[in-house]
Amino acid sequence: MKAMLLSFFQMFRQMKKDAMLLAIAFVPVLVGALFRFGIPFAETQLINYLEVEQIISPYYGLLDLFLVMLTPSMYSFIVAMVVLEEADERLISYLAVTPLGKKGYLLSRFGMTGIISLFMSVVVVTFFHLASMNAAMLIVLVIVSTVQGICSALLIVAFSANKVEGMAVGKFTMLFTLGALAPFFISGKAQYLFSALPSYWLAKAVKESNYTFTGIGLLVTAVWILLLVKRFEKKL
Repeated sequence: MKAMLLSFFQMFRQMKKDAMLLAIAFVPVLVGALFRFGIPFAETQLINYLEVEQIISPYYGLLDLFLVMLTPSMYSFIVAMVVLEEADERLISYLAVTPLGKKGYLLSRFGMTGIISLFMSVVVVTFFHLASMNAAMLIVLVIVSTVQGICSALLIVAFSANKVEGMAVGKFTMLFTLGALAPFFISGKAQYLFSALPSYWLAKAVKESNYTFTGIGLLVTAVWILLLVKRFEKKL
């Protein structure tokens, strides 16, 4: 455990050297504030202008879900960039043969970052949510979203040779969150085309208030992680 903590703080020191990564860490708070204050204001203005009862408010639950997924997505990108930099400097091969080992290295990077992003997700959504959501559903969504974030980070490092490629793949991983749109905007069985994306099941859980779908989402994410960890270990 001590070796993992030291390895994690080493990653944190590397992150502090990159102003872009530090800025990304505050993105969820900035977006949360924009959602909380900007969207209701825009809703009011549009309702008055178009003379309708509601426009955006039926989708507040979906917007809250995107806010839940945002923090793990941002933090996963940060850790992926650090890991790719360590790969460029061949630090990973060195750390893997120390008492830390491959498993300890993966936990110190993805596991501990996941714990921090989980905590931050709860804080951000608690302060900036738009729709009412019971605490149990919020915790479950945050847990699955955190695991999905780890999956995104593994996808970046598994399919990128350097930080430049990592930024490109990082944009691709945002597709993971697009599955959340399907239950809200696609009717019938066609929406199941997105069932391989964990975010689809999270959106189903929010829309139908059914915890079963979060369990399916967690299972789907676990399959992704197992496949990506194997690929990353081969890369090491």
